[in-house]
Amino acid sequence: MTEMLKRPVRRRIGFVATFALALVTGYSLLWESSPDYDTIRRRTSRATLYDKLLARNTGDVMEPLKESDTPVYWHIPKASGTSMKRYYGCMGLTAASETGIIDGHDKDETIQVWQRGNKKFPGLKLVNVDTSTREGIARAKKLGLAQSGLADIVFAPLPSYALTMFDPNHKARFFALFRHPIERAVSLFYYHQVAEWEKAGHVYRPELAGMTIEEWLLRQRRGGGDVKNFLMTIILNKNQFTSKDLEKAKEIIRTKFLVGLSSKMEESVDRFDTYFGWADNEKRPVCQEEAIKSGFNRNSHPPVEEGSETWNVLADYMSYDLQLYDYIVQLYEEQGELFRTVTTEDIA
Repeated sequence: MTEMLKRPVRRRIGFVATFALALVTGYSLLWESSPDYDTIRRRTSRATLYDKLLARNTGDVMEPLKESDTPVYWHIPKASGTSMKRYYGCMGLTAASETGIIDGHDKDETIQVWQRGNKKFPGLKLVNVDTSTREGIARAKKLGLAQSGLADIVFAPLPSYALTMFDPNHKARFFALFRHPIERAVSLFYYHQVAEWEKAGHVYRPELAGMTIEEWLLRQRRGGGDVKNFLMTIILNKNQFTSKDLEKAKEIIRTKFLVGLSSKMEESVDRFDTYFGWADNEKRPVCQEEAIKSGFNRNSHPPVEEGSETWNVLADYMSYDLQLYDYIVQLYEEQGELFRTVTTEDIA
């Protein structure tokens, strides 16, 4: 049964606003009165369109948070994204994801929140949209997801498309957990072999069952796969890169993403919750124990040893992603200094 629910007011974090205001004095929007998405699309190339939408529809990490902003989690496959969905659902946040259209809610003509109640997900609050596909994002945009203010958090595997749902008065605030690209690719390969419960979106690939990772890499070499530079492809919405593209990707991550590392998941989640005002949620300790510390949707598989032939082949395939990931690890430390410095000043 559909139940109209009002999103609770998100409490913003004073230190973020204070720190950010000091850094963004004089900051202004690119347009005082911005043309809509269709108008920009007609006037510009695909690359320029993406750059303009990124500038106008997303907030910078150091920019003060507004009540009209919406946290958007970039769900990177096999980088703890399912655990994050479980965690924030457990905390009672209203989510927009692929789950919102089950039970016939893809036929709804107006945007609304409904509750999915069963033993596995008791009281899970969902917006009736699908933010995991281009078609779903187009419908969410048409229904006015960002403007409705119904979603406490949006889960989106395609951030370059997700940002089209937003506008200068209702911005996306991106955050994500990142995993070492080679470890993620290996985990995803083995997951494809067994994930019978995820047949949508070609996640389950029975044709890979029984295939060794070496055979899979041979298939990649022949052009039959998608292992090459996944992060760069999604961030820049292209698949051919230069060193200039790498620098552009770094700048997008630096300015637009609060970054976390799956290897430091508990600390990363603490940062996310502090930044977005979720740290005082009374359900948080229990939800952390269930979804973060214990993990969710994990898949055991043989490791690929660093320095092995297989590792080196993968490193060659995803050379840009590895360089970008090294930068993200560095950025994680830099953003950590922001949290520690401001916390010390607040206590003083």
